[in-house]
Amino acid sequence: MWLLLAFALLLVFSFVVEYFKTPASYPPGPKPLPFLGNLLSVALNLRALKYHHSVWSQWSRQYGDVLGLRLGFLKVVVVSGKDMIKEVSSREAFEGRPNGFFYLMRQFGKKYGIVFNDGASWTNTRRVVLKYLKHFGYNTRLMESYISEECRALVKLRLTDAGKPILVNSMFHITIVNILWRLVAGKRYDLEDEKLTTLCNLIMRLFKASDMSGGILNFMPLIRYVAPNLSGYNEIHSMHKAIYDFLRETIKEHQQSLDVNNPRDVIDAFLIEKVQSPDVSFTDEELQVVCLDLLEAGMETVSNTAVFMLLYIVRNDDVQKRLHDEIDEVIGSQRAPALSDRSRMVYTEAVLLESLRISSVASVGIPHMALEDARLGNHIIPKGTFILLAMYDLHHGEHWNDPETFRPERFITKDGNLMQDEWLLPFGTGRRRCIGEGLARSELFLFVTNILQKFRLKTPDGVTAPSPEPNEGVSLSAKPFHVIFEPRA
Repeated sequence: MWLLLAFALLLVFSFVVEYFKTPASYPPGPKPLPFLGNLLSVALNLRALKYHHSVWSQWSRQYGDVLGLRLGFLKVVVVSGKDMIKEVSSREAFEGRPNGFFYLMRQFGKKYGIVFNDGASWTNTRRVVLKYLKHFGYNTRLMESYISEECRALVKLRLTDAGKPILVNSMFHITIVNILWRLVAGKRYDLEDEKLTTLCNLIMRLFKASDMSGGILNFMPLIRYVAPNLSGYNEIHSMHKAIYDFLRETIKEHQQSLDVNNPRDVIDAFLIEKVQSPDVSFTDEELQVVCLDLLEAGMETVSNTAVFMLLYIVRNDDVQKRLHDEIDEVIGSQRAPALSDRSRMVYTEAVLLESLRISSVASVGIPHMALEDARLGNHIIPKGTFILLAMYDLHHGEHWNDPETFRPERFITKDGNLMQDEWLLPFGTGRRRCIGEGLARSELFLFVTNILQKFRLKTPDGVTAPSPEPNEGVSLSAKPFHVIFEPRA
């Protein structure tokens, strides 16, 4: 009996040693502990540095542009530097998405949708989604009309509370959802709609429940059985349930009123394809995940970037004055801003680029995963390794000289033309580049021009300027702050 037990313990010990052994040619990094890996080191460094991206940056300076970590049971590699990030983003071997529990629990335990999917399933789903989005007006004049309509509604709402301090952190949520949801579900909501406000708040809480690496539920998924509340599992599970209840109801409404000869939106198009092509493997669950991907698309990243843009405008009176001057000169006060104005509004475009750079809300992008053992530089990245792209570090490195200063002029040439910098990659690069980039840039331009055409922004009397220091979550967000929207004469 004792001999059998000793043999079993020896087998377990051998497995643990082998599992946590650093593979040959694995990238260098801090020494991991058994079971915990580098989790303890991360926790200790977070106490001083506050943010995960700051920890990755510090270690990357010490160990190099390809940093090897063990976080619990996961192999994680952090890639820094423009050239290395572009290489990872351009190679099929690294274009997978993680199989971590945190990601799979949002999509019924499967690789679904267009965000956390990969391989042939991702390629096909992405193709179909883009086809239907374009069919119903994505990136067309119709899309611009939707953005402009939401901007008018937003300006109208701000006029009703002009002169009052407004908490702006969630100001753009429903505006952004409405723009894309018109194509996806054929519906727009009032900016103060209680049901959608609740849903948006749920999604934002979900984004703040962890960082983009997936947190403890990814590194030690079994902890959900031991500490379901402390690990955040129960809260995340209940939020997913509420969100999917909303999506199921939306899809059910479409099924009940479906006209196969007259598709109204993307959901209709998917339902019709299922009816007319029985061999299509697209399931109801996958349609729900696609809807969630599109519902979340930009709501977090574009909203957070827009809020940071307001923050830096409020903090910099000279920036606000130059924006007002350019808007007055190019657009005036008698007509609404249009995307066709962009080519003549160099300073406004530079403000958008600088806002994308300095906020870097997707601080590590969306994690990649190695689909096979592959060489990166002098290192071998094992199949299944999580890969984080150090985007915040890319946008705040030595290349920028004064990275913590909000200086739109860095994107303007001596001749007064807009300058694109190859070190600025806010939407990623390669095949995994964000498909919503064009929409996001259009939204940000029309948001800032419509708001500043009508208002001067200022902090409430007796209140210090808002801090640029972010809150951490799946993406970075501004700490809560208030703005007074003062109508311009």
